[in-house]
Amino acid sequence: MHPFRVSPPPPSAGPSRQLRTCRRMHHPASALTLALAFATALGCSGGSDGPRTFDPDAPLYAIMYEVYDDSGSNSYLSLISDLDLERVDPAESREFGTGRAFIQAYGDWLFVGDADAPTVTRYVVSDEGELVADGPQLSFANYGLTRGQFDSWNVSFISATKAYLMNFDDGTTILWNPTTMATTGDIPPPDEFFREGWSFESSPAAIRGNRLFRSVSWADYNTATYSSDYLLAVYDLDTDTLVDLVPETRCPVPGNLVSSDEAGNIYFSNWVWPVARAILADAPTPCVLRIAPDEEVFDADWTLDYGEVADGRYGAMFSYLHDGQALISVFHDEETSFDAETDPWAYVGSNHWSIWRMDLDTQQGAPIEGIAHNGGAFTPLQFDDRLILMVPGGDEVGYATQLYEVVDGVATPRVSLPGWSYQFVKLR
Repeated sequence: MHPFRVSPPPPSAGPSRQLRTCRRMHHPASALTLALAFATALGCSGGSDGPRTFDPDAPLYAIMYEVYDDSGSNSYLSLISDLDLERVDPAESREFGTGRAFIQAYGDWLFVGDADAPTVTRYVVSDEGELVADGPQLSFANYGLTRGQFDSWNVSFISATKAYLMNFDDGTTILWNPTTMATTGDIPPPDEFFREGWSFESSPAAIRGNRLFRSVSWADYNTATYSSDYLLAVYDLDTDTLVDLVPETRCPVPGNLVSSDEAGNIYFSNWVWPVARAILADAPTPCVLRIAPDEEVFDADWTLDYGEVADGRYGAMFSYLHDGQALISVFHDEETSFDAETDPWAYVGSNHWSIWRMDLDTQQGAPIEGIAHNGGAFTPLQFDDRLILMVPGGDEVGYATQLYEVVDGVATPRVSLPGWSYQFVKLR
């Protein structure tokens, strides 16, 4: 499932509703001078003392975040060169439309999907520190898309000349060329992707050799219900065809980001939302599955039970790190309660989750120190030898999205964002 398709967002689970009133910086579509906010505090002044300088050899990162108010949201793109900044200032960011805009990076390119049009623009960073539009704009209008949804859930880069984009509206896989910025064909969805009265959902894709894997499931947003069964879809990247659909009922709806270990195992796990029905309505308990090396089906002899790690609690968001270490989100249902009138979205989207680090061999784990209880939906980022976690918060914890660096199981706050985000990429 795509994690952020619920509209409107559940209370506390989605972005903070705080309205920022700083002036919005509008820039030409073709070039954006980098506002590298070296230690700039968040505020409405729009700048720091003295001229900015651009170091072409410094690291460079892009963050897209969404700022909400009572009428909706606006998306902002910030470019930074320092992970140790205290805050990012929207006055020094580029606004990318009303709604949610998207970013992905591949090679030297930064791709931006529009919030209010089915188009994607490719950018490069010039020697002067400008983000310059590079090549024609790519449109997915012919496939019925209404915005440039373009994140890790639906975009898969295969090479500089071939990529896939999953259309969540109907399950079509769109083929496109990142170099020419043109669509080149599609893989039609099979009949098995459609269930009357249910919405199509999918995990992000995992690529290994000439195979692409993704899970396919179904959701009923009106009742916050997810299917108890799903399919493992297997695609051949040489022939651009769907070659297998493998039914599965263990560890239902594994829609989280997919991760792989050093041996080649591919891990599939659930997002936070399926935990609601498991607790409120005795739906199947989520867990973790893997595809073993040289296999194209889920390992029949391996599952990971969150409860075995987290003292019987429910979990989500399994993310493999390295050397047998992984992260999970753990829901502290002992801190809350429910009755027949409880809203499933609000229940599981509340700030009653903690992030744990665990050992796969011993299946022992413990909460990461320094991160308050939150909505559970963290995004892990490995930048060289630095582990960064993006943790959306809310009014209860006093921030919209906080970035932490984790070292030896202890988290230190880094960049704070004034909006809700799960999109952070390294350009160089």
